[in-house]
Amino acid sequence: MKKLYNAAVLGCAHIAVRSLIPEFFNSPRFNLAAVASRDTSKAESIAKQYQGAAWGTYDEIINDKNIDLVYIPLPNSMHYTWIMKALKSGKHVLCEKSLVTEYPHIEEIISYARKQKLLLAENFQFRFHSQHAWVHKALAENRIGEIRIFRSSFGFPPLPNDNIRYSKDLGGGALFDAGAYPLKAMQFMLPDYNFTMKAATLYPKNSGVDISGGIYLDCPEGVVAELAFGFDNFYQCNYEIWGNAGKISATRAFTAPPGFKPHIFLETAAGTEDLEMPADNHFHNMLLHIAECLDSGDFEDEYRQDLKQAAYIKQVLELAR
Repeated sequence: MKKLYNAAVLGCAHIAVRSLIPEFFNSPRFNLAAVASRDTSKAESIAKQYQGAAWGTYDEIINDKNIDLVYIPLPNSMHYTWIMKALKSGKHVLCEKSLVTEYPHIEEIISYARKQKLLLAENFQFRFHSQHAWVHKALAENRIGEIRIFRSSFGFPPLPNDNIRYSKDLGGGALFDAGAYPLKAMQFMLPDYNFTMKAATLYPKNSGVDISGGIYLDCPEGVVAELAFGFDNFYQCNYEIWGNAGKISATRAFTAPPGFKPHIFLETAAGTEDLEMPADNHFHNMLLHIAECLDSGDFEDEYRQDLKQAAYIKQVLELAR
């Protein structure tokens, strides 16, 4: 019988309450042991629903020696502090994107995690949806020929003015949120290409944080990547891979919920195929992956991904300035 890991949640952010807390509770590999919130009544309400403990401070979770893994859905500006506290208490960490707002912090926390043999995973759950496995298989079968261009967009209409994404002090901004997805998708879908960033733009629009942006990259193999993101856009959640013999498009690439059947479009000289993919639960699949990492003790691939993602974000900021 495989080990059951005790997990705790540091904060009751919307994504935690809507998606991760239920998945931890239902996972065959995790026991949802505790939930903490600065609003004790909120923690108590959620903990009662999921049969866990409720704590009014994050430090109570950090100091609990029975917790194996901490999930951190706090604002970006708080990630570094609480990741380090969790690691120093001997706990594995799953943290919302973006992991850090300052590049030196990622090097520090990865170095510490590696020395202590602890997992640090960034929550890009979409990479565990089976629709992307279909795309990877189609690329391996050369169904669109030689790859020429990767494009990806993720953006949505304006959010309420008090949303933390608009707060500079809390590490807000479109790049750390929506922009992180196209950057991750480029690496995930085309892992064998070493892209170099050529241009990046960010649009503040008097908000104190960036609201929209675009990124252009290329690589020695001749493939280019064009990425776009924003908080003031018509909703887009896609990537497309254009080859010399066809094109593959995923139109619900990052946010396909459980029960939803996404569509992949395959365009070739023979015409366009609208392919309905099976419904899947990428949150469930991600937790199984994390448990398997904990079983094996092999965290190097997650470390590599964490570092590369942070390096790309650092380059965007430098070029945009």
